Amino acid sequence: MSGSKANENGKHESSSTIGSLTPQEALHLLFPNLSLLSELDRMSIRAGNRIKGMLAGKRRSSTIGGSQEFADYRPYSPGDDVRRIDWNVYGRTGKAFMRQYWDEQELQVSLYVDASRSMAFGEGSMNKQQYALRLAACLGYVALSGDDRLSIRLFRERMIKELQPLHGRVSSPKLFQFLADAMKQLESENKTNAADEDFTSLAMPFSTRSALPRRSGSAWVLTDGMFERGIEETVVSLIATGQRVVFVHLLSREELDPDLSGELKLIDSELGTAKEVAVGHKLLKEYREAVAAFQNELKRICAERGAVYVFVDTSVPLEVTIRDTLLSSQVLNS
Repeated sequence: MSGSKANENGKHESSSTIGSLTPQEALHLLFPNLSLLSELDRMSIRAGNRIKGMLAGKRRSSTIGGSQEFADYRPYSPGDDVRRIDWNVYGRTGKAFMRQYWDEQELQVSLYVDASRSMAFGEGSMNKQQYALRLAACLGYVALSGDDRLSIRLFRERMIKELQPLHGRVSSPKLFQFLADAMKQLESENKTNAADEDFTSLAMPFSTRSALPRRSGSAWVLTDGMFERGIEETVVSLIATGQRVVFVHLLSREELDPDLSGELKLIDSELGTAKEVAVGHKLLKEYREAVAAFQNELKRICAERGAVYVFVDTSVPLEVTIRDTLLSSQVLNS
């Protein structure tokens, strides 16, 4: 990646001259509408059956542990902690029963944000890259507010930027700083970088074990899906690590319903190749049908593999996407 270098351990370090934003600048860049934060406070990441972790959290797992939420009784066995005997039950029945409690653990939430050239498409707030990073900020904040464990990676042909795991609402400023700095850096790089000539398979950045989550949990992939291959392979790889996969497919309004006509030279933002075409009503109709078929194919892949497909139109305000699309898709709880 232009403007960066690898250290001796092979990890990517930015050599960009772009300075870090202040915490307040980062917050306002990611949340033009700060009132959205109060809504996110009342939401949580839907876990499914993927709760497993090392830290105490707010979620009830399927195992018995040491929280204060009562689960069930079981007969006393020699060696059990007598402090957990329910003496009221013993007084009524003459038999010793142990009180059991649900084990409360955090959910591991892993966010993967596509940083390839095609994500730079779209004007202003409808830019796919900026929209995806702001959406990641919302999801990350929801996870941290729910005492879940959060990690974020940005990818091109490999994982190019990674935020070390965070836990707790107190870590929110680190999350916002990371994503805001990434937004400014990618905006600068997209103006100068060459096309991603070798990045045609989504499976490429997920091909190493270190790129995949180490614990079962919830994995979100935020991408426009502009790949020749590798989408199904990536979904399968994530599910194999015990993830509830949410595939968030972002497209801009210009991509869904382009306002084009006449003799044009179209350039592939990923490969840099060009093609001259005559755009008319018939071609636009075929294009829209192809986009719909592409969406249906992604839905099929996700449905058959047990992942959740969520489509996001970046012309829709972010708060509406959160309230309507994500809540109705049952990937967030209110």
